[in-house]
Amino acid sequence: MNNIKYGLNSNVSTLKTVLLKNPQAAFKSQKTIDLQWQDLNFIDKPDFKKSVTQYENFIDILNDNNVEILYIPEDEITSLDSIYTHDPIFMTPNGAVIGNMGKTQRKPETIMMKNYLNEIGVPILGEIINDATLEGGDVIWIDEKTVAAGLTYRTNNKGIDQLRKILSTISIEVISVDLPHWNGPVDVLHLMSLISPLNENLFLIYKKLLPISLLKLLKKLDIKTISIADEDYDSLGCNVLPLSTTKCLITSGNNKTCKIIEENGIEVIEFQASEICYKGSGGPTCLTRPIYRK
Repeated sequence: MNNIKYGLNSNVSTLKTVLLKNPQAAFKSQKTIDLQWQDLNFIDKPDFKKSVTQYENFIDILNDNNVEILYIPEDEITSLDSIYTHDPIFMTPNGAVIGNMGKTQRKPETIMMKNYLNEIGVPILGEIINDATLEGGDVIWIDEKTVAAGLTYRTNNKGIDQLRKILSTISIEVISVDLPHWNGPVDVLHLMSLISPLNENLFLIYKKLLPISLLKLLKKLDIKTISIADEDYDSLGCNVLPLSTTKCLITSGNNKTCKIIEENGIEVIEFQASEICYKGSGGPTCLTRPIYRK
């Protein structure tokens, strides 16, 4: 597997290769779900059989769009949350930055991800270490030379400082933005809960919660923003996975937001995801760790 293509400096260019962990490897069984879901602060208990069916439909969509899928194997140290492969790392043109999860139960995920990247031959550009924390859901590409990192309950100042030092070696600027308290440290509020680039000049946002400094930056860069419908926030309407600059993937039930996106020239593909997304508060972006965008 050492011929795997890797590298990206965009959230929107054509998606070619992703790392996934299916429910059979992450959830394992209904018994495992029953034991873990409340401690992990899931909204509700996933149904294992339904999760497998929904995930298969999700895979079909990726296959239809010629996305290469690499499956992270089952292990004995990670939890249900490991289905959300986006968070343990941040990907760059020169390799991966291994994060350090702010959610204690998720810390083993970075170990397994690092082992798998070494196995498939994707280089490690750097690691977030010690008491610094950083989760991939708090980091997005604004443009090919600029990254925004959210200061949240999962990503701290030390983590952003370490990321800034790592990315400076490849001439990438990191801009830190403060996120609100919202529902507190128990609920996840990643930066990508509030913003999803759709193409280089069009970003989907939830304006009510997005930091003013980030709104000003997007305006300065002449990036157009469109805001999701208020009623679609809780159903993960702002967590959208671009398959290319003209097509994206969203969980079903966000009808008003789908219409807003389509009115701006982007094709929207919907999929049922109550068990694999909504109940664990992770959208289609969270389910995927892109490692190569063309």
